[in-house]
Amino acid sequence: MKSSSTPRPASPYRRRRIIWTVAVLTILSFLYFFTNSEASADGRWSLPVFKSLSFGGTGISHTNSRVSKVSDALAAERRLRVQEIHGLLHFVTAHQQRKLNEEDGDTIKAVGVGSVKVDPTKKVDFSVYSPDGDDNWQNHVSVLKKQYPLVVFSKTYCPYSRRAKALLESYNVSPPPFVVELDTRSDGPVIQAILKRITGRGTVPNVILQASSIGGSDGIAVLDQEGKLKELLEEAGLTVQIAE
Repeated sequence: MKSSSTPRPASPYRRRRIIWTVAVLTILSFLYFFTNSEASADGRWSLPVFKSLSFGGTGISHTNSRVSKVSDALAAERRLRVQEIHGLLHFVTAHQQRKLNEEDGDTIKAVGVGSVKVDPTKKVDFSVYSPDGDDNWQNHVSVLKKQYPLVVFSKTYCPYSRRAKALLESYNVSPPPFVVELDTRSDGPVIQAILKRITGRGTVPNVILQASSIGGSDGIAVLDQEGKLKELLEEAGLTVQIAE
């Protein structure tokens, strides 16, 4: 008599284990899909990019790298908004007792960099323009725009400087012009050389409105005669109370 072998039925425990395994894998698949998919412009969901997966941790590394590049780009953009003229204006307004040649006749001591020899023919490091070590240039530029929108580089004995200052005074602007008399400063020639390099104007007066040179005595006189100076000053945020 032949013996027949019948397969042994699967145990309830084994069946439950299979069911739970399938359920867990299904849940994990849905979680992965929704956390790695992106909605397109028409509202449909795109499949995750599997090639970006990495089981060795490089996926996270690539993400960090992209974030780092974006941060670097934003930082570079912020630096571009701060021009050297902002640095010079901050120096003469916020550090009125300091001079670019206060040490040994041609150097200045700045926090973090030590003694620096200033070459006016080359771009000056921003640490020199903020010698106390405060490098919050966004704040410095904000202060310049609000408190010192109009700066006049002048010389006390220069008739053109006197004429330009008198014309601006007649407009009774607020905030009033911040005047830097270069002939009263030991670093006057250095500042004048820097101004020539960054504004293209090597003579005085040099009228700086919101970090841009609008000319000298003749330049602003022409603007006045053409009726454009008042509008220009007001567009820059100054209050003008010129006598009619």
